[in-house]
Amino acid sequence: MRVTCTTPSAVSNSYPRNDCVKVWPVDDFALTPAERALLQALQRRGVRFVVVGMGAALLQGAPVATQDVDLWFEKADDERIRLAAADTGSSWISGFGMQPPAFGGLGLERIDVVLTVHGLDPFDIEYLRTWDVEVEGIRLRILPLDRILASKRFTRRPKDLAQLPALEAALLARQAHGGG
Repeated sequence: MRVTCTTPSAVSNSYPRNDCVKVWPVDDFALTPAERALLQALQRRGVRFVVVGMGAALLQGAPVATQDVDLWFEKADDERIRLAAADTGSSWISGFGMQPPAFGGLGLERIDVVLTVHGLDPFDIEYLRTWDVEVEGIRLRILPLDRILASKRFTRRPKDLAQLPALEAALLARQAHGGG
C-alpha cells in the first residue's frame, strides 16, 4: 500500500490520524509512473527545473495539501523539454495566447508549468538557492520554504494568504531543528 505522508495541523479534523505524522520531511510524494518517467527524462536531457509552490512546501514538511506539482523551467522554450516528453510517450504543448505550456499524456494531469514565480529573483538566481531532495529515487531541486513564503506574500492572493500560517510554522520548525 502506498501512503502519501502529510503532517496534520492542530485544527485538522482528519480521522483516523495520519500514521506518517512523525515523518518529516515527507519521504513519499506518491508520483504517478508517468510523472516519475517525465522527471527522469527531463534530468537525462539536462533540463534545469525547480519544483515550486505547495508541492515543494509539502516536501519540506509543511502541513499543507496540494493537487498539483508545479515545475518552473529555466527556459520554457528549451527543445529538450519536448524531447524529454517524447522520450516518455507524452507530449509538450508549448502554449499559445493566454494558454501556458503544458504536458499532455495519461498520468501527467497534476504537472503544472510555471512561467514566473512572482516576487522572486530570476530563475538562475533562485536556482542557486534551491535544495536537492530525493523523491522516489529521483533527485529534484525544490524551492526553499522562505522563498515560497516570499512569493506567496508578494502575490497576496486569498488562497496564498490562507497558507501563510502553515508555511511560517513549518519554516520555524525547520529552523528550530537546524534546517533552513
